[in-house]
Order: sequence, then C-alpha cells, then structure tokens
Amino acid sequence: MSWLIRTRRRLTLPGLALLGVAIVLILWTMWPTSHATWAAGPHAALPRTLTCEGPPGGTCAARNDVPLPVRYRPIGCVRRGPAVAYGHGPQRKEVALSFDDGPYPLTPSFVRMLRSNGAVATFFMIGEQVTARYRSTLLEELRDGDALGDHTYTHPDLVTAGGVQSQLQRTIGAIRGLSGYTPCVFRPPYGAYDSSVLRAAASLGLATIMWDVDPSDYTLPGVSAIERRVLAQVRPGAIVLSHDGGGPRGQTLAAYPGIIRALRARGYRFVTVPELLGFHGVYRRCVRDCEGAAIAGRPPPGSIVEPG
Repeated sequence: MSWLIRTRRRLTLPGLALLGVAIVLILWTMWPTSHATWAAGPHAALPRTLTCEGPPGGTCAARNDVPLPVRYRPIGCVRRGPAVAYGHGPQRKEVALSFDDGPYPLTPSFVRMLRSNGAVATFFMIGEQVTARYRSTLLEELRDGDALGDHTYTHPDLVTAGGVQSQLQRTIGAIRGLSGYTPCVFRPPYGAYDSSVLRAAASLGLATIMWDVDPSDYTLPGVSAIERRVLAQVRPGAIVLSHDGGGPRGQTLAAYPGIIRALRARGYRFVTVPELLGFHGVYRRCVRDCEGAAIAGRPPPGSIVEPG
C-alpha cells in the first residue's frame, strides 16, 4: 500500500500527459487503415482499384474505375438487289479500288499504303491462301475500313470447272474462320461467269462483282503505265481492278499513291465495293473482345449494329 501511495504521488500532471501520448501512439499503429481515413478527413476520395497487368506477381498500377468505351467490330455485309453482275456503281464522285489474288506476301504493304494515303479498298481473296499467317493482315484491313471479298478457293474458271457452290462456300468459311467477317461480294476469276454462277453466288449471300477500270497491272507494264491507265479510265462510280497477289506486285504498289492523290484532286471519294453499291455493313458492339479489328468511331449511317 505504501508503494501505491508513492507511485500515485510520482504521477504528476506532466507524467500523465506523457502516458496519454504513449497510449495514443500505440492505438495509432494498431489500426493503419483507420488512421489513413482520419488523416484524409471525411471528404477523402473513394479507394482506387488495383489493376495488375502481366503474369502473376507482376506490378500493379492503381487507377480509378472507369467504364471502357464501346467500340464497333466489322463482322460482314449484306447484299441486296437481283442476281446480276455489277460492273460499276451509281454515277457519283466515288471510286472503289479493288485488289485480287491475295492474301500474298506484299498484301500488308498494300494495307499500309492505303492507310497512309487515307483510302480504302476491297480485297478479293483466294480461299486456300487465307491462312493463319495472314490473320493480323485481315484484322488490320477490317480495322482500317477495308472490305473482304470472295475470289473462290483455288481460282478456277467457274464456267468450265464447275463446283461453284463449294468454291465460294469454302472461301467464305476460310475468311470467316480467320477474321470473323462474312463477305457479301464475290469476283469470279478471269471474269468468267454465267447465269448459274450468278444464282449460286446469290444463294450464298454474295453479289457478283466485275469492274470497268483495268490497267492490266498483272502484265507488269511499269509504274507510270499503271497510273496513266487508271486515271484515263476512271469515271464516277468506277470499280478499279488491280492485284495484290498472284505474282510480283511492286509496280502496282508503287503506282497507287499517285493514283489516289490524282483522283482525290479531281474530287473523288474512296469507298469499298459494298459501300459503292449501297450494301449494308454489319458491326458488333465490343469492349474487350474486339480482337484488334474495331474501327475508329461509329459505323456509317445505315449500318446494321448487333449487340455485343
């Protein structure tokens, strides 16, 4: 009892103050989350979400949760009209460039050339060449606003060889399987078709596409000859035939920047073949599952947009 009396006598006012500070410090260290909230005050921002990228154990970056933007991925187009062969479009200041016989080693360069010159085109593809090697190229074409078309599976003369349904259907499957896009336009090899080819194509949702401008670039006449021939033949609503595959196509690739500049100076607008003919593009809304094929901005007016 005498010890307790002596201890109480030693706990003067300064001593009590020090003891209180010590207790507060102990409580402060025991609840770190609480003291962070107290320090920030009642109007502190809500906690941020940690988003980790890369393999497990990687670094995490704090960010505020914000909804990802909705984008639009091309998944096909829809033909309309009778089962006929289209050689040109309406008489408007529009021109549709088209390239046959790809995909081919130089096709990625054609895609980059079109993008750098602010133009689009339609690529008519040979089904057996539509392989995993070119998946990124097809997705790049879709992202840039180009259209994909059917050019049969093995490039036969359909009038003499027959097997039209199989040639077209296998190519549709190859393009759709690699890119998720279902084409609505078809170009017969060598321009060879008859009424049975037209009917078979239409039954598969394909419009048969010919052309009214042909620079015969496959004969390798030279860059200036290709440019001169295209510019001499183009009229409003023209469909221009050239090639990105089937042989060395460096001359064609080199000719088109000058062709595009000259036609633009004449007031022409570059469109795909489906757009020229008034066919409806089909798009799917996407957020994370766009597979690198989403276009910039919204689909053109009149497009069909499916939910994601």
